[in-house]
Amino acid sequence: MLPKAVLLILAAATTLALSAVAVEAVQSLRAPTIATKNNSDSFLNHILRRLVNFDKDQYQYKLQEGLKHRTGFSLGRSFISTNHDDVKYIGDTLDNRDLRADSPTLPEYTFTPCADEYECDSTIVTYTREELYNKVSSELKQSTNVQYCLTADPMITTDMYGSCGVQEDCACAYCIFGFWCVFKVCDSQCYELSGLDTEVATAVKHGVQVRKVCASCEEETNHPGFTNEDSDGIGYCDSDAYGYEAKNSGLVVFPTDDEGTILPGALSVSAWAHVTIAGTCDTPTGTFKPSDHGKISIDATTTLLMGASGTVAIAPDTLGYSNTYDYFKGYIVKKQYQTSFIPLWLKTKRTIAEETNCVSELGNGLTVAGYSEGGYGAFAIAEAAESAGIDIQAVLSGAGPYLTSSALLTTGYTAMVDGSFPLSRRHYKIQLGQSYSSTYSGMENHGAGQDLLADSWFVGSTQYTKYDAINAVTNLGGSNRLNKLVPSPISIDSLDVWNPAAVKFFKDAMSEGLLKPCDDIDGAAAAGVDRLCQALQASDLEHYINSIGTKYSYELCFSYDDDAIDSANVIQGGPAFTNNAFEVTGNHDEAGTYCIRRFVNYFDSPNFTSYVPQRTGGYCGVNGSASSSSQPSSGPSSSLSYEPSGSTSNHPSSVPSSLPSPLPSETQSHQPSSSPSTSPSFGPSESPSTSSSSESSESQSQQPSSAPSSSSSS
Repeated sequence: MLPKAVLLILAAATTLALSAVAVEAVQSLRAPTIATKNNSDSFLNHILRRLVNFDKDQYQYKLQEGLKHRTGFSLGRSFISTNHDDVKYIGDTLDNRDLRADSPTLPEYTFTPCADEYECDSTIVTYTREELYNKVSSELKQSTNVQYCLTADPMITTDMYGSCGVQEDCACAYCIFGFWCVFKVCDSQCYELSGLDTEVATAVKHGVQVRKVCASCEEETNHPGFTNEDSDGIGYCDSDAYGYEAKNSGLVVFPTDDEGTILPGALSVSAWAHVTIAGTCDTPTGTFKPSDHGKISIDATTTLLMGASGTVAIAPDTLGYSNTYDYFKGYIVKKQYQTSFIPLWLKTKRTIAEETNCVSELGNGLTVAGYSEGGYGAFAIAEAAESAGIDIQAVLSGAGPYLTSSALLTTGYTAMVDGSFPLSRRHYKIQLGQSYSSTYSGMENHGAGQDLLADSWFVGSTQYTKYDAINAVTNLGGSNRLNKLVPSPISIDSLDVWNPAAVKFFKDAMSEGLLKPCDDIDGAAAAGVDRLCQALQASDLEHYINSIGTKYSYELCFSYDDDAIDSANVIQGGPAFTNNAFEVTGNHDEAGTYCIRRFVNYFDSPNFTSYVPQRTGGYCGVNGSASSSSQPSSGPSSSLSYEPSGSTSNHPSSVPSSLPSPLPSETQSHQPSSSPSTSPSFGPSESPSTSSSSESSESQSQQPSSAPSSSSSS
């Protein structure tokens, strides 16, 4: 037996060694580089991995999942009113009985307005830079530091919480003797460890003034100062366009100086296309409630950060929502996003010129971003803006259903048949069906007897009709309410809500291996869906994206594991899509948190900060009434870089002492430091597979080796 003194010395040495390991573990959480995983299953390596190999980049990426754990930040779904607990209704609420086919038939659809709407053209709030940082970081911290948020890291499991003598909201990463916790982390650290705070501090360069702006094509195109004609004849503001006279609303964020004055000179403009929303009131303006903690959605938050970067940020509520509740919604109808954005851009341009006597003016540069429905909407907006003579700086798009006449429906059919489509998102089928069922006038199948919605169908023993579905969408909508109309669990029966002729047409196309069935004009006519195909083709973005070339930079952020919008919407688009694709990992929500953070970081990259917007004339004249840069606009580079810029002369980057200082440039971005600075290109030898996203990422992933590893697809 060893002498007692020797045992004490060994115990002390062990304690010191384990303490050093614990310190190293803490440091590794904050390390800027990716640690190499040790995949050995040996007991010793397992202990060492648990102790010291906390991969910060992986940890950061996984913790972003915390953004979706709380109502108001869930991607691709309705926000505050998902369960309709937080919305006050005008008129009767609509329960399941109201939706049944045996309920009294109403002569018209019910269009229900939102309560507690802001007045049009009103200033909602003004924040100093420090106030905005505090507000945004407080909201994100609350949504991130949720119970069990640490389990976003696969090495932290719920059974580690409260174990080894630590408190219930903390996890013991490694326990010795059942009572000695060598390394402890707590839920209260998730926000800090996720890197969000650093990104917010970097993004918030200015104070902001937040307004609700309302504008119509009719008013703005007939104003004496109007100069932005639709040169390509798209028709987004034609007098016969659906919604021509509608006063579209949107959240507009003006960057301000320390005194709350809008920044002088020609200002760049950014647009945020909102994620998929099912509720009439769940819009950027409807989900921005600054006085009510926790009532600011990801749409509103992203718009705030874009504005704080130095751009005038515009987030349209889109037609059929908020102020235009009395119009049909145009979910994935291209012209709807265009008719909603262009008037807001024109109204904002006119307003800032009038209010500042042209000291400030909207410049000609526009960056458009969006995810999910907004990923589609971003390119739709860009097409209209380009036709209006606006200089597109970049389009940052993620998980968009770009190929409306092909991949959206063919892969959508497959996902329903094999049961992989998310149950909670089955309301997408009702939303799309409403838009393509003789509601949104001017569409090719309007009144042609080729609606996308079926005339009637059963959910269990209850029969519903096309009228019920459309009325549910117009009468405030909401994901829970619309989900009731779709048979569950997900199966081929879930497609009973759609026109059986259309379902058979896409089923036959899939069995024959046809990727673009609507291109078969004769086949579509024989199936009785030719007019429906024409409507879907009119909103398809494949032709536009293929026409961009090098006119401006763009990116399609996507995941092979996306369970809502199949990656085929990128892969089947061809080189114009895949050469500008950026692959991330995770399901629709998880990929969204990564893509959106990536988009926000773009506004601190050289591609943005080096751009000098021009005065555009119109309401102010080319030179304006105040001094501004006479430099011409520096055209966008041919590829996107998200690396933080070394200089931000046009957008001051110094952070007040009361705000956390940004990390050095090599650690400032949440992305792996070895990521390419340009959009990845899929060469001939590494062409991505066109198989469904249910396949393992190991067999088809083309992401850079430094990208965070995927979590399981749900």
